[in-house]
Amino acid sequence: MSSGCDHAIEYIYQYLDDEISLAHSSRIKLHLRRCSSCMNAYEFETKLKIVIRERGHTEPPPELFDQLRTMIEEEGKQR
Repeated sequence: MSSGCDHAIEYIYQYLDDEISLAHSSRIKLHLRRCSSCMNAYEFETKLKIVIRERGHTEPPPELFDQLRTMIEEEGKQR
């Protein structure tokens, strides 16, 4: 793996979330155009992120809210 690959992989999640500087983003974008292995990894992570966003939404069980309310009330009584 080249140093360009190391850099791209290190920042792939920040790149996906648009959380890196323009300079880093440009460097990674250029690398992805030239490196099919890293582009495959990028495409996989992009698809995974979409699947998680679409299917990863679950509602917590109602008992959790009851337990949290009880804990907060007990904490308030102790103060």
